[in-house]
Amino acid sequence: MGIIQEENIFLKQSLASQKEVFDFLAEQAKKLAISTDEKRVYQKLVERENEGTTGMMDGFAIPHAKDQTIKEPSIIIVTLDQGIEWNSLDGQLINFVIALFIPDSEAGTTHLKLLSAVARLLMRNEVTEQLKAVQSKTAIATLLNEKIGENE
Repeated sequence: MGIIQEENIFLKQSLASQKEVFDFLAEQAKKLAISTDEKRVYQKLVERENEGTTGMMDGFAIPHAKDQTIKEPSIIIVTLDQGIEWNSLDGQLINFVIALFIPDSEAGTTHLKLLSAVARLLMRNEVTEQLKAVQSKTAIATLLNEKIGENE
């Protein structure tokens, strides 16, 4: 079983700002039992964003939170029905969010491995094109789990 789970993928969400995305991610992290504390997750996402943008290229963002309220390394994926401002590296609007949630105890290791694996994938055109093309949770989960697996 890969790190990307279908129940952690939310397609075509109507979220209008980065704040709304962070609210949504924090709420889902609590609902999915990734974290015990929605407010802390939200706070950690914002703190990390304030250190430097997580908006990458081509409409992708990889926000992340690490905190002791997070139980196990997890990823939540959200696609947006329209692009939002994110201060991304190429100035484009963001419509594909891959959020990482890491327990404090694993902050150095898992966090960096996952983050670099995801970041590397997003630098590959064929991966971003495929991600944008697929329309189902299953297809997204399968594609990312396969690609992350190749990198390990």
